[in-house]
Order: sequence, then structure tokens, then C-alpha cells
Amino acid sequence: MLKAASLSCTYDGDLLFSDVDLTLGDGDRIGVVGPNGAGKTALLRVLAGELRPASGVVTPAPGSRVAFVPQQMPEPDGTVGGFLLAGLGELSDVLQRMRQLEADLTEDVLDEYGAVQERWTALQGWTAESRLAEIKQRLELTHLSDDRPLDRISGGEQARVLLARALLQDPDVLLLDEPTNHLDAEGAAWLGDWLAGFRGAVLAVSHDRAFLDATVTRIIELDGVHEQPQDFPGGGYTAYRAEKARRWRRWLLDFEAQEKDRLRWEQDIELTKRQALGVELTVRSGVEAPHLRRVARKVARKAKVRERRLRRQMESLRWVDEPRRRPPLTLAFPQDDGGPGEEVLAGPPGVRRGDRILITGRNGAGKTTLLNELAGDDTRTLPQTSDGLRTDQPVMDFFRSQVPVYVDDAERLLAGHQFDEDMWDAPLHTLSAGELRRLLLAVMVNSPQRILLLDEPTNFLDFDALDVLEEALRRYRGTLLVVTHDRYFADAIGLTRRWHVVAGKVVES
Repeated sequence: MLKAASLSCTYDGDLLFSDVDLTLGDGDRIGVVGPNGAGKTALLRVLAGELRPASGVVTPAPGSRVAFVPQQMPEPDGTVGGFLLAGLGELSDVLQRMRQLEADLTEDVLDEYGAVQERWTALQGWTAESRLAEIKQRLELTHLSDDRPLDRISGGEQARVLLARALLQDPDVLLLDEPTNHLDAEGAAWLGDWLAGFRGAVLAVSHDRAFLDATVTRIIELDGVHEQPQDFPGGGYTAYRAEKARRWRRWLLDFEAQEKDRLRWEQDIELTKRQALGVELTVRSGVEAPHLRRVARKVARKAKVRERRLRRQMESLRWVDEPRRRPPLTLAFPQDDGGPGEEVLAGPPGVRRGDRILITGRNGAGKTTLLNELAGDDTRTLPQTSDGLRTDQPVMDFFRSQVPVYVDDAERLLAGHQFDEDMWDAPLHTLSAGELRRLLLAVMVNSPQRILLLDEPTNFLDFDALDVLEEALRRYRGTLLVVTHDRYFADAIGLTRRWHVVAGKVVES
């Protein structure tokens, strides 16, 4: 259905990836993973035709339809009905014009109305309303009126609306960018079940470990170190993680063996050079020994041959590069030394110092509203989305506006969160969703509050950041209230209480 050959992509002059060859056919289920900023979203946009590659070509099969579902609503300033209707392509324009003409159907517009109706028939417009109604029902969007503003619906509802618009195109290839972000557990499970019955091809960028395990059969990694993608066939996240560890161990052993071999070669070359020099000095001292000259030339030639061979070997593709990883993310949340058991928040069931509370519930049940009501001077909130942050304000200025520290200290703290010097002056709107998430975590970690309210904290984070965040929260001894649909994350950080939000009430279970 879709073929890509020798794709490469750059951003701001830097190469993101190169030599990407990919073929998508019916039934293919491929996950794309990698650290934030490695080019995963760029790859999807290139495949969708929204972004031009630096080199290479993307060729859809004749007649095939490719639908791209972004991770966030691009411009949430319209209505639900208008956004969904736009997913019908040309038919959307035809339907809108028909409605306009029907509202003022006079003799002057009859000819135009007839032409528009013919086009509506050619596009099988009679199926549009039924298709739209069916998809809204399957995605549980029937409660949203067509005139509902997009900026007045929840993150989970936005995710479903984005998917519904893509499905209206009746695609053969689905390109999904973090499809489970903002979906509740039931929504993520439904999406996995629906994709299992989808006959076309699916390529999904995701850091949802349970989703990858349940959905994909092959992982492609853009690791931010190698220019070429790393291929992990034969399974989802669990299989990928195990194979990645095996490759790393094998790579490390090969590199260590290579280094030992290189040192032996260099020592042998140095010894040969010393032997040649010794012979040469003997000859220069006046000793008549023609055979020594021949020995000196032979030894010197042997040293040069070995040097050339070593250089060729080091330049060869077979030579193992030193294993490289991206700089680690460092997190150290503030500790709370207050007395345990003291009530610190007067929430519906009450919050005691040191509590670790998981908040669950369907999308739209009010989980985010609950966190907002609990927020106060003693709390620090990690919001679910980065709405309002995509401004021209530089990273350094934003960080110091939230964390009052000297510039030198701010530079050190940002570096610990993988923000290098070249990013300190970058405007917030140029950061990826994952980079914005890390910046908010950097603010939270370095704030004095001892009560953390985390709203879907795993959204947009890569696997390395997830590992570090989970370890930091396991060690954290303050008070935690966490909204998350990521069961891996909830189990890993050791949440001990559960609030379930349903029908406007909080029930402890």
C-alpha cells in the first residue's frame, strides 16, 4: 500500500535520519519508537506527504488512501462537526455548498444546485451521514454536539475526534502518532481491539508499552545516535526490549574484544618501529653491515604495512563503533520530611502526607477537574497537555520564571534534563511535545512543593525518560496524586490508594 525508499530528513540543518526503506502492506503492524527529538513524527509526516524529505521518495500504491492521525489537535478553534466533516475531503465542500444552496433555493441557483447534486451522487454522498454516525458511535462521540467548540472537549475526546476524522477517509494505511495519549484504559483497549480487525496497514509512533505489546509485530527504532533506523522484527515492546539488551551486550563485548585487538596491533607496530630504528642507528654508527640495511628496510616496511592494515580496519564498516547512548535524564524530586499521616489536602476522601494515590475514570469523568480543585500553594501540578506553552519565550527564561535561581544554576539544572546549551535560547514553540514534557518535569523537580499532582505524566515521554521518571518516583517520599492510564507506570511507581471518578463522585476502591 505504501513504499518508502532511501528516505532522509533534516531539521534546522541537522540530520534526523537517513536510508529509511519501508514497505507497508495489508495487515502490517509496525511500531516506531525512539527518544524525543529523534524524528519519529517527522517520519510520519514524510510518509503522509505533509513534509518533504531531504532525499528519497514515498510511493503510495495506485488508489490507496493514507490517513495521518497527529498526537495533538492542530488548531482547536473550530467545532466538532466542522472538523469531522472536513475529513470527507472534496465531499465536505460539496455537502457544505449543497446546504448553503438549499437554505436559499431560488430559480437563480437551480443550475448550480443540480451540478453540485450530481457531484454529490458521484462521490456517493448518501453514505456520508451514515458513515459519520457509525464512526461517532463506535468511538463514543455521540454525546458531542456538532457545534461543540474543539477547545471545550477533553484530551481523550480530542484523541477520538482525530481518529474519527481519519477513519472517515476509509484509509488503507493508518499513520498514528501517540494514539493512546489522553485515552483512558477502556479507550486504549478499544483502540487495540479495533486495530486488530483493521485490514489495512498500521504504522504507529508510541511509547505506550502495553499498546505496543498488544498491537504491533515489529519495532523500528530511531535512537537519536545512529542515522539509520534499527529494526526489531518479531514482536512488540517486550520482545524489542529484550533484543535491544542482547544487541547491546553483544555490541559491548565486540567492542571490548576489538579494543584489545587494536592495542595489541599498536603495541606490535610500535615494537617493530623501535626495531627498525635500532637497526638504522646501528648502521649510522659506522658498522659495515649491508645485511642490516636490508633488515632495517624490511622491518620499516612491515611496520607501515601493519599501520595501513590497522587504519583500513578501523575505517571499515565491520569495525565496531564505541557503544554510544544519549546523555541520561536526571531526576531528583524534593523529599518531604514532615510527619506521616497528617492530612495535607482536604479532598473528597482526604489526602494524608505520604499518600500515593492513583486516580482512574473514563475520559470526561472529571479527573483533571479534580486535580485542578485540589491544586493550591502547597502543590505542584504537571498538566496533561502543553496548551498555552507554545510561545516565543526561550527555554531558559521560562525555566527561571518558574524556578528562581541564578543563571549558572539554571544552566546546570537544565543540562541534567537533557537541555544542552544550544537549546537554552530555543523558543518554546520549537520544542517537541516530549521536550516540553521534560521541561515541565525539570520545573517540578526543582520546586519547593512537596505534593505532586501528575496528570497523565507518561504522555510524550520516551522509554529512557520513562525509566528515569519511574525510578525517581519510586524513591520519592512526598505525596503523590497521579492520573494515568499507563498500567506499566502505575505498577512501577508503587501507588497504594485508588480513587475512581464516576458520575461526578470520587469513590475509593
